[in-house]
Amino acid sequence: MKKVIFLVLIFCFVFTVSAEERVIRLGQHPFYKSRDLKPEDLKVIALDKAGEVKQGFELAGNGELVFAFLEQIQKADVQTVDMQPNDTVKWMLFKKNRKVTVMSDVVWAGKKPLTAYTFTIFRDGKLYTFIVPKICGNISLKSVSEVPAPVCDLKVSPAEAELGTPVKIEMCGSQNALKTTVTVSDAAGAVVKTFDLTPENCSAELNLDKVGEYSVAAVVEGQYAMKAANPCEAFIKVLAPPPPPPPPPVKKALPLAFLLEGGPGLLKGTYTGTLWARAGVLFGLVEDKLDAIFSVGGGVPLKGDPWKTFFMGNALLNLHAGPAYLGGGLGFSTKDRDQAVKKGGIDLVGQLGINLFKYKDSTGSLFGELRAPVFTEDRDWEHNHKLLLGFRYIF
Repeated sequence: MKKVIFLVLIFCFVFTVSAEERVIRLGQHPFYKSRDLKPEDLKVIALDKAGEVKQGFELAGNGELVFAFLEQIQKADVQTVDMQPNDTVKWMLFKKNRKVTVMSDVVWAGKKPLTAYTFTIFRDGKLYTFIVPKICGNISLKSVSEVPAPVCDLKVSPAEAELGTPVKIEMCGSQNALKTTVTVSDAAGAVVKTFDLTPENCSAELNLDKVGEYSVAAVVEGQYAMKAANPCEAFIKVLAPPPPPPPPPVKKALPLAFLLEGGPGLLKGTYTGTLWARAGVLFGLVEDKLDAIFSVGGGVPLKGDPWKTFFMGNALLNLHAGPAYLGGGLGFSTKDRDQAVKKGGIDLVGQLGINLFKYKDSTGSLFGELRAPVFTEDRDWEHNHKLLLGFRYIF
């Protein structure tokens, strides 16, 4: 049994060794004859030897790669390298007796490094590295590597937004991306916006000016123009803003308080001074806007006969504008002097005032009042109007 295993191992070793082609000399069977091969000669090989290149690729088992090779070598970034002893290539094209031949698993077994040109060709997610020795122009496949494919990760937030609310488009979770093109379309398929994002600038805010449904499609591009294969689409619904809330109901205040008011005044005749006072009640009709005041009181002239004490009352509406207010309404007054032209009757009352302070439920204000006789023919303005200055305290 041990002899059998030993023979099998010897066979495998011999087979492995024989699978390698050790090359100690190049230039005897060149694929392209040139005394001094230049990088630009590689383009000539692709043009003048395209048929032989195709034949060699097919013999090597990479016939699907030939058209990508012939196209991309025209713009390939060709670099000069040294092929070191014991460096390997997967296969090498050369000519023997004018016939294209392929040698697989080639090892450069020369004693010295070999000057060569190297470049890469991309196809179907793979990067093929080629090396071409300068001495012979033998096209050789050095290695094959997978190119990481880009993966799209599109996030849209919020998916439903009111008109005027910005929507965030984010591509920061995408992988192996160099550039992303985002296209926004409306429900009819018309493109409304297109913009590009990068890994460094991977998000943007989107403002849509119409109500409706929109689709967002992203195309992620990686190395060698590879595009993400996974679906990358999201949807946005732009909603009409809700109607504005109805205005708060107008508050109607209940009877607010009692009031006391009084001060000096002038009685027309010869404009005689007087002191007066009234008491009453205030009703708030519209909060901080409109009040109704009902008050009664009297006055005492500062001179004696023929002047005499008089009584008066008011029914007024006060319109507020901040601390200021304007009042108006009707009142009545008794005669304030024993004289034929002096009569009692209905007055038209006007007030102009301003609140001086407000503390808790109390308010103090200063106002001026004009009382003019109305409705009575023999009660004229000249002898029966009054000018009053008063302080009002509401509590």
